[in-house]
Amino acid sequence: MKRYYIFLLIIILIGACKKETTSTRLVTPTFPVITLKGSALVSAGVGGTYTDPGATVFDSITNTTSPLAPTSNNVDLSTTGFYSVSFNAINVWGYRSAASRMVLVTTVSPADDISGVYHRTSNGATVNIVKVGTGAYQLDNVGGVLNNPAFVFPFFIGFTDASTFQGPPQNTPLGQLSIDNTSITRSGSTIKLKYVVHNPNFGTSVRTFIRN
Repeated sequence: MKRYYIFLLIIILIGACKKETTSTRLVTPTFPVITLKGSALVSAGVGGTYTDPGATVFDSITNTTSPLAPTSNNVDLSTTGFYSVSFNAINVWGYRSAASRMVLVTTVSPADDISGVYHRTSNGATVNIVKVGTGAYQLDNVGGVLNNPAFVFPFFIGFTDASTFQGPPQNTPLGQLSIDNTSITRSGSTIKLKYVVHNPNFGTSVRTFIRN
């Protein structure tokens, strides 16, 4: 009997000395990457047709790329203005990504073109404007900031008619940015653009740009 108790005591001591082990897995958030097919801004004429080119999604967990169809589309081809086509994706870990394309519905003639090199009247800063579709343009220095690469990034504007343009809210390296109080003056090849930039990194004054 005494040997039994000694044996039992040894078992208890061994169990007490045995350390519990736990494993911890550090998971880095991994989001699916959505890539739009075509430009982030496209245009269509009033009364015309619009078919979105779609997007692709890359999932680094499975190392696969798949086509992605829009999840919403509010484009109204009967009314001029900016509309959006949205895309959403989720991976096997439940991480979600979203992207959207702007669609400009316009009455502008396809031949109209205001692209070129503009200069801000107050400081001479250069702004390159590139046509990406009928009435649709991409700017590389929307604020006309001189000698500061942090302020150089793509921003889109669109003309709903030949004399009216908008720059709807867009995500930029400086946060959400938009423009309003817009105007355009044309005199031969000379074009003057005016607008106010809305973003905490910019003032509230009207900015003027001229293409000669």
